[in-house]
Amino acid sequence: MGNGDYIVAIDLGTNTVTAVVGTPVAGGKLRIVDCEISPMQGMVRGEIKNIELVAQSIKKAVEAIEGRLQIKIMEAYAGISGQHIRCVKYPYYVFVGRDEIREEDVQKLHESMANVQAPDGETIIQIIPQSYIVDDEETPSPVGSLGNKLEATFNFVLGDSNSVSRIKRVLSRVNIRQCGLYLNAIASAEAVTTEDERQEGVAVIDIGAGTTEVAVFYKNTVRHVGIIPLGGNVINKDIRSYGILERHIENLKVKYGSALRDNAPADKYITTPGLNARVPKEISFQNLAAIIEARMLDIIDYAMEQIKASGYADKLGGGVVLTGGSSQMKDLEKLFKNYTGLDVRIASPDVVLDEESVEAVKNPAFATAVGLLIKGMASGKATRTEKARPMHTPQRMTSPYGESNPYAVNDPEGRPTLNDRYSQGGQYGTSDDTPFEEEQPEEAPQKKGLLNSIKKRFEKLFEMDVIEDNEI
Repeated sequence: MGNGDYIVAIDLGTNTVTAVVGTPVAGGKLRIVDCEISPMQGMVRGEIKNIELVAQSIKKAVEAIEGRLQIKIMEAYAGISGQHIRCVKYPYYVFVGRDEIREEDVQKLHESMANVQAPDGETIIQIIPQSYIVDDEETPSPVGSLGNKLEATFNFVLGDSNSVSRIKRVLSRVNIRQCGLYLNAIASAEAVTTEDERQEGVAVIDIGAGTTEVAVFYKNTVRHVGIIPLGGNVINKDIRSYGILERHIENLKVKYGSALRDNAPADKYITTPGLNARVPKEISFQNLAAIIEARMLDIIDYAMEQIKASGYADKLGGGVVLTGGSSQMKDLEKLFKNYTGLDVRIASPDVVLDEESVEAVKNPAFATAVGLLIKGMASGKATRTEKARPMHTPQRMTSPYGESNPYAVNDPEGRPTLNDRYSQGGQYGTSDDTPFEEEQPEEAPQKKGLLNSIKKRFEKLFEMDVIEDNEI
């Protein structure tokens, strides 16, 4: 992939769709060329429930970028999430006819995994080697090791076949070919953590609107992924119980909320317009903080269950990294640290971005979209775009390409199966998913350039009516 080639990523979130265009630059860095974030409809807790509504949401974001860059986007990298995602560990081994392990032996071991059959109704999204063992001795680099038997444990990331196919189907409806599908949890994690953190052990918790995704790394390898069907929307649902209009909730939560009830003033209230302008609604700072704290503690509890289930809870030298749109809640970092005793930081996707791009996406809400760009850049393949043709609507394309998932396999008889190698996880609570808005941040000093306009568009998306806080 050369400098100047476009990479396009589309992040399908519960409440928003984010389309991002990037290009590789010197030093292995990524430059953000343009992006658009628009309200999403038709998604529930990270899963597509209405093809047409989701397609319309994607089309709005993509067409905005196409108009500014004067291109037609033909391909894009996409992410997948949802409670249907799970991990299954699968051991395998091969014998070699000599006393030294060679590269072809490792390749043979990996090729054998392509013949593993997914359980009925599921698709293998990714296969991740966990460890290698040569003659009962573990080694991170088996090539060159002396021995006759090469073993490995592989982490299979599985997803519901229908959910996987819907992503390709919805992109196809807007004439975009899915050229790569990656797990959102892993993409986000790689966008906000360093290689050193992933080597020493780190848990990344991406708190979105409808779901919370947990990815655990150790020795620079994905060890565990878990999806929790709880996100920022469950807080909004509780706030609505006070009679607060939906269109005011996100602004109220972000501007006046806190994840620590004890930090909220006891004698201050927020007043919002009601259905009838003469009957405004009121909520105290402490009650608002109590709602946020209680729901965030629920999310933290479930996230810690996933971290413990990974088996690496005591190997997190890099601590915990929080990201995602709902991680920006005031005092959340302190709440998490006080409750778990772990080192915690909130991160934006700036690890591999060039200096010019950092400011444009300096928000944890962009973590997944930027992570998908990183995955696309690592694949070495730019996405196809065409110069836009004025006054002409391109015809719907019939893709000449096959399935983009290299691990999606048919079901011939006689292959090993994963059916007996997993146990069903527990069920979590559900949330009522509704579109959200945020408040327009305070006006920053005027800057020129495309990247500043990107940041302005992101901020403008979350404009809200003014809400008064009254001290009594």
